[in-house]
Amino acid sequence: MDSFKRTKLLSIFGAIVISILMAALAMGMALTAHEGQTGITILAVLLLAFAPIPVVFTVFLIRKLEACSLDSEKFATRDQLTGLYNQKTFWDLLNYEALRSTRHKYKFSLLLIDVDNFKIINDKYGHEVGDVFLKDFSKILRAAMRRGDIASRYMGDNFTAILPVCDEEQAYVVAKRIMDSLRTHSLGLPDGSQVQETVSIGVAVYPSHAQDAKDLFLLADSMLGQAKLSGKDHMSFPGEQDNVEMLKNMGEKNIMILDALKSRNKRIVPYFQPIMDVQNGSIMAYEVLTRIIVNGKVFPAADFIEAAENMGVIGKIDYQLIEQTFAKVKAQDYQGTLFLNLSPKAMVMGDFFPTIRALFRDYDINPSNMVFEITERDTVKNIQLIETFVRTLKDDGFRFAIDDFGAGYSSFHYLKSFPIDYLKIDGEFIKNMHGSGTTEREIVSSIASLAMRLQIKTVAEFVESETILDQVRSAGIHYAQGYHIQRPSPELGLSSAFVPSS
Repeated sequence: MDSFKRTKLLSIFGAIVISILMAALAMGMALTAHEGQTGITILAVLLLAFAPIPVVFTVFLIRKLEACSLDSEKFATRDQLTGLYNQKTFWDLLNYEALRSTRHKYKFSLLLIDVDNFKIINDKYGHEVGDVFLKDFSKILRAAMRRGDIASRYMGDNFTAILPVCDEEQAYVVAKRIMDSLRTHSLGLPDGSQVQETVSIGVAVYPSHAQDAKDLFLLADSMLGQAKLSGKDHMSFPGEQDNVEMLKNMGEKNIMILDALKSRNKRIVPYFQPIMDVQNGSIMAYEVLTRIIVNGKVFPAADFIEAAENMGVIGKIDYQLIEQTFAKVKAQDYQGTLFLNLSPKAMVMGDFFPTIRALFRDYDINPSNMVFEITERDTVKNIQLIETFVRTLKDDGFRFAIDDFGAGYSSFHYLKSFPIDYLKIDGEFIKNMHGSGTTEREIVSSIASLAMRLQIKTVAEFVESETILDQVRSAGIHYAQGYHIQRPSPELGLSSAFVPSS
């Protein structure tokens, strides 16, 4: 009898141990299973089903699986910093809302929101302070929106808001509430000071302004650019002249620019063209030229700069270009001079000065090695702002050139207003100096003579033949650049002396 009881107890004990082991194995398999590994999860449940006493473990496991599933879903759809929806989920929801709006015949609005001057805070005080601000802003954004509105963190300091059943007037109310809420918020900084941030908002309404989710985003992004160009802390709605068809005339360019800015594959890249001393053939500097690369095809600046300025994103292109240029300069230990063309529309943005200074500081670049080119024909509308910009950075040691000199009507005024180091003579004069181009030769010689008396160096652009180079040399021009000397290249500083291109 004792032996029978002992055997029965051992059997019960063995069953319990086996049950525990099977349950532990099943739970381990299920809880460590990754997304898509449904086979492992099913096997785990089957193990429990055949366990001697599965009920308690099964209930526990199911609850754990539900919790893990919710965590996994949240991780896949939410931004980890702010808890808002992420970019991928935003696009899913935007496409869904467009379909629903079409089916039920109602309007909805899209807000694209950019935190003004956020990069300054991030660069000056570090990412931890920046992250605190983004978390605070996400709470403000949610509180200012209506119940049922959908907020997302698109990337960095860019946010979006989908407002279902919402026309222009209601979208204005929500956008204004977001802006007003932020104006009453301030963030304490490590140095004890307080910073108060603002946002710029671009708005577009479906289907009033666009009949496609991607077009709606494109138009709202264009409006965001206009809001920032208006001085920031603004919202912008499409006017009669702002429509998707107009954007589609440049549409592929706009999409290319947006994709390039948001791509992590560094599609905005610097190309370098040498500037040569015409007397001894030595390379004295390189001009940095903007290129966008898409599927191996290289697009020059002429193909997209105007579109980028109209979209209000030219400053972002300049920042990416400068940062990649400086990375290459550091990698190759290049100590020479660089010429860089800056858009006047980028210069008037409030965060331009601190961003430029931060980039030079971070990469330890000597300001005296940089010559900023200002395009004369573009500066006339903002001449006072540009003059302030030039004089401020001139005090920091930077040098300046007027690009396309002679193409506009304010050449002498610029010489009077700006402390200029170089004149880059408009290429139309240079390339027509040969043959019967007597007028062009006289104009170029006059510019060279005037610059000499003012102690300003001159650069001839569009030097495309040995004949033109001889004319440039005889006119008294100091430096030359063009295809005859070398075409733009992604490599920096390959040659130190003039080798005519074939």
